[in-house]
Amino acid sequence: MITKNTVKLIQSLQLQKYRKAHQLFVVEGRKMVEELLCSGMEVCYLMATERYHEEHPFGHQLLEIVTEVQMEQMSGQDTPPGILAVAKIPAPVTIKNEGMVLALDGIANPGNMGTIIRTAEWFGLKQIVCSEDCVEIWNPKVIQATMGSIFRMSMAYTDLEQFLKDSGRPVYGALLEGENIFKKEGSWADGIIVIGSESHGIRSHILPLITHPITIPRAEGSVTESLNASMATGIILASWASKLS
Repeated sequence: MITKNTVKLIQSLQLQKYRKAHQLFVVEGRKMVEELLCSGMEVCYLMATERYHEEHPFGHQLLEIVTEVQMEQMSGQDTPPGILAVAKIPAPVTIKNEGMVLALDGIANPGNMGTIIRTAEWFGLKQIVCSEDCVEIWNPKVIQATMGSIFRMSMAYTDLEQFLKDSGRPVYGALLEGENIFKKEGSWADGIIVIGSESHGIRSHILPLITHPITIPRAEGSVTESLNASMATGIILASWASKLS
């Protein structure tokens, strides 16, 4: 039987400070719960309402039935999907200096972060490195936007400037001025693609480390100042993938 303390604990995990303190995160909805259970991560709680379980039988040894009120208290969504799980935040990983790596500089919007992770997996990337001030990947909005990709991507937070200095690899930076990605000849060497934040782009202390400036050309007559960070990522990765030998 679920206790009031457990409900309060799970409710608190909507806030980053409590996720950090307890090293736990929440996922909601059947697809996300199934993705989590297949990921191999350590699951601590699995809960569903009686109505949800009757309509969508879910057989698992950890499953506990909770009331609608309890689910509403624990859920971070306006309309709770009726099933949620709580898992331990995995230990930090080390990004390998191989293959194409995506580097994110100050991405702050949870929806953009989640979409970038999902897009990166679509195009076959395995590793993402984030500057230390990027939005936390265990934010429920980030997790939801990844649609499960977060469980299959190696991700790390680090001093991005030092990471790029130490890499010794080609660093491609998405800038307003650079080589047109659609006219870029040949395949891109494995290296690092840097995507800047939604509001500031790639920041000034990172710019000197960009060895290969690239740009998504703007149509003649367009007055749009910039692209959404996740949209830009998708276009750049599509161009990169199309030139793989």
